[in-house]
Amino acid sequence: MHEPRLLNGFVFTQLTMSFEPTSSSSPNAEARRQSTMNGDFISVGEALKLVPCFKGDKQEVLAFIGNVDTAFAVIKPVQEDVLYKFVLTQISGEPRTTVSHRNLHNWAELQDFLEKLVH
Repeated sequence: MHEPRLLNGFVFTQLTMSFEPTSSSSPNAEARRQSTMNGDFISVGEALKLVPCFKGDKQEVLAFIGNVDTAFAVIKPVQEDVLYKFVLTQISGEPRTTVSHRNLHNWAELQDFLEKLVH
């Protein structure tokens, strides 16, 4: 049995996460497969604690995206829609207004939009 690990204030057991690119369309697909295989997930509320507020600072975009990716990697896939709605509440200021005028339905679409902010 694996030793418990501490990550961002959360204790994980038997959780192996890898954010290496895979042939799958999702950047966290490998982490999700590992979580599914091990049966280790956290609640949406706990995952949301990984997601900081984002106010539009271009220097914080990549950190925000990374944290949200981590949050999605450690929840059950059936909870993705709920987590996505809560992630939207963490965005404020001008990005919030811009996002609300776009037709973004999921984290992949929002992530693509946010990545364009830094380019």
